[in-house]
This record gives sequence, C-alpha cells and structure tokens, in this order.
Amino acid sequence: MEYNSITAIDIGTTKIATIVAQYSKSGSIDILGHSVVPCEGLSKGNVVDVAKTSEGISQSISILKQYYNLNIKSAFLGITGSHVNFEDRWDKLDSIGKSGVITREDIIKNPLNQTDKNIENKSILHTIPIGYSIDGSDEILNPIGMHSTNLSVKTHLISASPSAVTKLIQSANEANIQSDGLILEPLASAHSVINENEKNDGVLMVDIGGGTTDLMFFKNKRVEYTAVIPVGGFHFTNDIASTYQIDSREAEYIKIKYGSAATNIKNNFVQEIEMKSKLSPEPIKVSHTELIRLTKERAEELVKLINIKIKSIDFKNNPKYKIVITGGTSNLNGLSELIARNITSNVRIGSPKIGLNNLVKFKNIPDELKNPRFSTVLGMVLWAIGGILNETSDSSFEPEKIQKNDPYSYSFSTQKRFLMNILKKYYNNIKKISQQIINNIIKGDQQ
Repeated sequence: MEYNSITAIDIGTTKIATIVAQYSKSGSIDILGHSVVPCEGLSKGNVVDVAKTSEGISQSISILKQYYNLNIKSAFLGITGSHVNFEDRWDKLDSIGKSGVITREDIIKNPLNQTDKNIENKSILHTIPIGYSIDGSDEILNPIGMHSTNLSVKTHLISASPSAVTKLIQSANEANIQSDGLILEPLASAHSVINENEKNDGVLMVDIGGGTTDLMFFKNKRVEYTAVIPVGGFHFTNDIASTYQIDSREAEYIKIKYGSAATNIKNNFVQEIEMKSKLSPEPIKVSHTELIRLTKERAEELVKLINIKIKSIDFKNNPKYKIVITGGTSNLNGLSELIARNITSNVRIGSPKIGLNNLVKFKNIPDELKNPRFSTVLGMVLWAIGGILNETSDSSFEPEKIQKNDPYSYSFSTQKRFLMNILKKYYNNIKKISQQIINNIIKGDQQ
C-alpha cells in the first residue's frame, strides 16, 4: 500500500495549529503529529506582522520536529478574513461534448481558464461549480450523460486580496515553508463538521474563529452563500482584558472557564472571580454576574451580525434548515441556546468528524483534537487529501500547484501525470477498437 503525507497549517488570529497526516491511496488517514502555538501577527484574519506570523509558524514546525521527528518543507495554508470576496458567476465551457455526450472530464474543467472576463486584482482561491445550464435552459445539477455542445457552469467564485495572499505566503516562506496551496478556512471546517444530509436539506455553518466568524450555507449539497464577519473569539477575550486591565492570556482563561452567553447558569457559577491585575500587585475580584453580562453582550452582538448577514436565508419558515456552530468560541456556555432563540431552534455544536466520507477518513484522532477549535485544521487535511484522491467538488483543486516564484506554475510530476493519463486514455481506446476489428474478422470467418 502506497502512503503519502501532507501538512496543514491553520494560521489564525489567536493560534497556529499544524497537523501532519499520512494517507494511503485507499483513503485511510493517520495523524503523524500536531502542534498548537499562540499567534500574534494577525488581526481579524489578516496578516499585519509578517515577522511575528513567521515566528509562530517556525515555532509550530519546530515542535513537530522536536517531538515527532518530522521535517516539514511545505504545507497547505488556511486563509480567511474580511479581504475574502465571494460571488456567483456564469461562464461558458468551450469544447464540450465532442463525443455528443457531456462527460465528467467536460464538467471538471476550470471555467476561469476559458473566459475573457476580467478578474484583475483578485487571487482566486476556489471555483466551486454549483449549477449548469444546457442550451440556455434552467439550472441543472448534473449534466453528465446529456446531449449538448452548449454548456455553461454557475460557479461560486472565492477570491482574496493579492496583498493578503502575498503576506500569508511570505510568512510561511520566511519560516522555510513553501505553500502547497491555500484553503479557505470555512470551506475546510465544513468538510470537518457537516454531513451530507445536512448539506442537502440546508445548513449554515458558523465557524467562530479568533478574529473572524465565517459563514457558509449549503443546500442541495451546493454552496449557496458565504460571508465573513470581522468579530470572533478574540473580541470576547479583549473585552475582558481591557475592562478589567488583565493580561490577554489570563482573559482567555477567564473567558473559557467563566464566560457565558446565558444570564442564568447552574454549573460553575461563583460569586466572585479573582484576577491578576496589570495595574496592581494585588489581585482584583470581579462579580461573576458582571462578567457574564460582558460576554453575553458580545455574544448578542455576534448573533445580530449573523442575522443581518443571512437575512436572505429564511430559517424561520423552513424547519429543515439547521445551524452548525464550530470553532473555539462555539464552546461558550449558552451560545447555542442564544442562536436557537434568535435564529432557529435547529442548532448544534459541530465537533470534528472522522472522515470526508466512507472512503476518506481518519484511522485515529487524538482526544485533544476532537474539540471544535480544531475543526478548521482537520478539515484542511480532509479537503486536501480528498482533492488528491478526487473526492472534492472544487474544480480549482490542484494539489501540486506550487506557489514559489510563480504562483501559477505546475510541478513536473503534475504535468507528467496529466500526459500519462492522456496516453492511457488513447491506448485504451485504440485497444478497444482493435479488439472490435478482430472480433468482426473472426465473426466473418465463422460465417
């Protein structure tokens, strides 16, 4: 059995999480090592300090080398932030249905390679097919097997600011890590926490990261809507740190242990919380009720922003629609109940699942990675391996597309594999035709 390995790095506002995974061609995935370190180089998902971001990546990679004896040279990088743009567009696919019938090879062509439309000032992250039109007809979900030479594809185009992409890749490069490709973080998280039935019925994934909250709505197993809100778990932490003048790390601990989006909590309630003040050597005591009011106000603001963003998605009138919240802040006490009261009662917390499907799945996930805060990095592994094994629906996926001097250059192995596939296809066709000729000759002799 042939094994390969990939590395995924989730570079977030508050942490950098790295996973090295080994996978077989059968789809079995083993985690070889993982690390989590603080990150201080980002703001709201954007790299604002390349040096600090690079330092965090180096630290994360150093842990993998020290504890797991892993020598990492390249990795898939997670990306999000307010600079990310989403749009739906129609493009005509050329050279379709040469045989008279539309094939899988026809529909997986990247429409952006075949269009003259202007996409300047955008770095394309993903082109996800979400519908098709034949001869001007209404949207078709799957045109394979239909007869036509006039096929257009509706694509959910996800792009990013070129400067943001450059700074992210530069941060990795300065840590001696080459980019194997960029993965939109909410797309990765969706692979990790949402099942196919939910994607079919209608589900909104709410990924609450450190600096942003990423939204992605699926229906009929297609991406229907994507958005980024520049508010995340860091803002809860910063509220506590600035209000009580305490260190941000202690504020993070206080948020996790005592924070809540519910007014009344039964478990872990105390009258007063002792905190280490930055202004005095003496600790300060804060009312737990007061702290809850602070975190609840921020949670209510976040839910309002979610409601504004998804006003086009009618949750109140469709009982099938579901919300799955994930990311570290999804663990905040009472948050799911707050969403249930204000958007839809059909809500759950999404923890990482074991696989992309029955074929592509983890053999083991360490207990510490089963937390929603690791949904993104585990989803990146699933997405990347699924793409390599042709299990993703993202037509822009090119696992060996490397971003070095030329971000759009292909590796030799990719070109070689492409040519070999063509030769194999034509060899099989010639073999089939030859066999038919031989059979006809034999049949004629028998007659």
